[in-house]
Amino acid sequence: MDELDETQLNAHVESLKQQLGYNREKTSVSIPELGKWIEEKMAEDPFLNPDILKENPWVETGKCVVL
Repeated sequence: MDELDETQLNAHVESLKQQLGYNREKTSVSIPELGKWIEEKMAEDPFLNPDILKENPWVETGKCVVL
C-alpha cells in the first residue's frame, strides 16, 4: 500500500469515525423483517398481480416491433 500523507490519514480517520456513528442492525434481525415486508407488499405489486397493472394509466398498450 502506498504511503499516505497526514491529510489523507486524517481524512481516513474522520471517515472511520463517521462510520462508527451509523446505527447498524444484525442481519439475523433485518433479513426476516425484510422478508416479512416483501410478503406484505406482494399484493400491491403490479408485476405479480396483472389486475393492478391493467389499472395503471401509464402502461404502454401497443406492442413495439423492431424490424
